[in-house]
Amino acid sequence: MIKHFTATAFVVQNNKIALHWHSKVCEWLPAGGHVEKNENPVQTVKREVKEEMGIDIKIISRSKYNFFEIDNIPSPEVILLESVFDKNIGKHQHIDFVYFAVPIENAVKLSNQWKWLDSNELLSQNKITNFNGLSKSPPEDVIKLGVDAIKKVQNI
Repeated sequence: MIKHFTATAFVVQNNKIALHWHSKVCEWLPAGGHVEKNENPVQTVKREVKEEMGIDIKIISRSKYNFFEIDNIPSPEVILLESVFDKNIGKHQHIDFVYFAVPIENAVKLSNQWKWLDSNELLSQNKITNFNGLSKSPPEDVIKLGVDAIKKVQNI
């Protein structure tokens, strides 16, 4: 089966995460996308957040290793194997490097395509209405990882 490497960022601000309606997969998702040639996952996630949200981010990393002659790429919170379907490629899988992040600048304002959700809103699993009037709850992984991202940033 075809596999693509992707990277995702749960961006946390004011104890909320940002989600947008992904029209290709019809789900509420955080920012992210495919790892391009000669990119590492952190470069990908920073590029994707800049392209999709218009902001720069800092990765919240738990890495405890520092080396003098070797660079250390921050470890993701989790690596997910997601089955996806694309009309051009067909069924394939995304190996998704999932990171937690915060905006570098305070008081970020996003377009109306983005929604800021707190832990209670995520856990309630209430449907969120997109700009076309379609309502749907975020997927289970987005809820669980979103809540964990908020908790992790609160404990920094």
